[in-house]
Amino acid sequence: MRQVTTKNIKAKMFQALDLIKEALDMSIPLFKTDQKNNIVALWEGFIKEFIVYIRHRSRETGINLINKISIGKIWFK
Repeated sequence: MRQVTTKNIKAKMFQALDLIKEALDMSIPLFKTDQKNNIVALWEGFIKEFIVYIRHRSRETGINLINKISIGKIWFK
């Protein structure tokens, strides 16, 4: 098994980001149609699942990543 490094983690994050960007680009045209509510529900469900998974792993490991991330650094940069 390959050793986990920050380089490996970053590569996975960028792969995931590419897929999320692709999904967003696919969503935008449908947002302007009668599919708007379905698109909103898909994104809400996706973000919810991500946050639920972070909370689940936090309980399992005792490491609360959400508390370590500064929203101010992300949102206001």
